[in-house]
Amino acid sequence: MRICLITAHHVSVQPRIVREADTLSALGFNVRVVARQTDNELCQLDLKLMESRPWQMQAVKLIRNGESHPNWLKEAFATEVSKRLFDVGVGKRSLAPHAYVRGSNRLADLAAEQTADWFVAHTQAALPAAATAAHRWHGRLGFDCEDLLSEMGNDPSELVQTIENTYLQRCDYISVPSTSIALRLMEQYPINEPTVLYNVFPAHLAGTMLHPRERRLDGPLKLHWFGQTIGSGRGLEQVIQAARQLNERVEFHLRGRVSDAYRSELVSRTHGSQLSLVFLPLLPHDELINSLDQFHVGIASEVSENQGYARTVTNKLFSYLLAGLAIAASDTPGQREVMEQTPKSGFLYSDIDQLASGLRTLAGNREELRTAQIESWSVARKRFCWDVEQGKLLTVLNKDISTQRRGDAEVAGR
Repeated sequence: MRICLITAHHVSVQPRIVREADTLSALGFNVRVVARQTDNELCQLDLKLMESRPWQMQAVKLIRNGESHPNWLKEAFATEVSKRLFDVGVGKRSLAPHAYVRGSNRLADLAAEQTADWFVAHTQAALPAAATAAHRWHGRLGFDCEDLLSEMGNDPSELVQTIENTYLQRCDYISVPSTSIALRLMEQYPINEPTVLYNVFPAHLAGTMLHPRERRLDGPLKLHWFGQTIGSGRGLEQVIQAARQLNERVEFHLRGRVSDAYRSELVSRTHGSQLSLVFLPLLPHDELINSLDQFHVGIASEVSENQGYARTVTNKLFSYLLAGLAIAASDTPGQREVMEQTPKSGFLYSDIDQLASGLRTLAGNREELRTAQIESWSVARKRFCWDVEQGKLLTVLNKDISTQRRGDAEVAGR
């Protein structure tokens, strides 16, 4: 089976597409990943990732400062024109992909260069390109809806909704990272129930880690948070405020890219306390999980006021479970969905006082901390890992291909 996975982002920051490509390639499928590259630093992470991958990756390069600058300039102009025409109501359906994603046409052209049985888009930005390629080769169309982007406040809602209205009903399957997102999509569009594929990871990524029973738990309580960007609106200020209330030594390790100004702002919030902040550089996700056994508590501080984010379950929570960390998770619909299935792994919090109380308990009772870590380690391997979750994806792909082949045979026999 030939499968083309398509993203408008760098593959190194798209763990869902990497998991799918790894799995399908390992099973003998011919896998091609088509991506869009816009950042020099992330290009280096892409290269490092691909050193250990057997599948093929092709990219549309649109980097402002570099050899692709002329292409970037041309596509930036085309996107701006498309946005203005879209805003005044001209050709909304046809212009939405170009107004939303710089270089959408180039991404579609690259995706359609080779035939495939499946063209699977990851995020709404890649959906028009995947649909174009599927139509060109009479292939099946899949869509992994990683987030409710029209409700998250960062992306232009009307553009995203136009793309969803145009393409969702054409999809042969839709996958989502939580039941909450599945229910929301079915409220908005006349589609079949999406397949829930949690943001989980293969167990082998934690292969060199110490089991929680073997870890040292003395010293200051060590908290960990990671993201591509360390910035406001991530609940980090609330974590700092809660950690200050413990009146004992706490280390808060933050991994990601951060501006000097925001770093200084966070550090200023620790003055007069026993809390220290440690800023860590980005790591490829394959290496990230193996680095987590030096910490005690994983912080999943999604902000509940943003309903788009609130309905998802990010890869943070599942990374912490696989790594065997105790969990401190903000009480959002998505995170509650998972934590209710493993309540002994940590706690949910709705405000700063609840977070402080939970952290105080783990800091003061290290055996309870160890119990939570062991529970995380165990449930990740029994339920919340890609080794288990991948079966859902394979069932969908093989079922729909079998159905298509039966249909083709019936037509041929008439």
